Amino acid sequence: MAVISINQIKELTVDLNIDHSLSQFSAEHRLAAVLILVFQGLHEPEIILTRRSSNLSNHAGQISFPGGTMEDTDIDPVFTALREASEEIDLQKNDVEILGILNTTTLPSGFAVSPVLGVMHSSPILTPNPDEVDEIFSIPLSLICDLSLYGQDSLIKDGIRREFYYLNYEEYYIWGATAKMLRTLGKLLNPASGA
Repeated sequence: MAVISINQIKELTVDLNIDHSLSQFSAEHRLAAVLILVFQGLHEPEIILTRRSSNLSNHAGQISFPGGTMEDTDIDPVFTALREASEEIDLQKNDVEILGILNTTTLPSGFAVSPVLGVMHSSPILTPNPDEVDEIFSIPLSLICDLSLYGQDSLIKDGIRREFYYLNYEEYYIWGATAKMLRTLGKLLNPASGA
């Protein structure tokens, strides 16, 4: 596929819901939000990902987007995603243009997560918070838009088989909710690539 530009991303995502509420999930889930941050890399747009600290109680060592649990003082998922990105990777939130929110993803761990999509026209200068993040890296947008690169696997936990998507990139194994959200964005940006 042809390389998608930041401006094309804005055009393709114009119908995303900005005013997204997680209240419908609040009875049975812990509410959270993540930031899917697309920035203009050297050759094409790229997406920021992190390797979570191996010391965390939830999803330790996994590849994820910056983000976390909504606090009572957070006004909406966008606020949560930007606050958490600031805390985890020292992102300057004023540099981010928010395009909208993808469909909420529920996790077996009991979270309901709003994926907030934002863009930057230049490469951000980021610093990992060592208490939360072991590593920051980026993945090419063209990779996540090629749906043929996603695999499917399953695991059994607490006697329940759970199916999930995964995506390999260099030494990174991206799976579960993060791979699902990347694939959702890939389908939105490149619907011709199939289901």
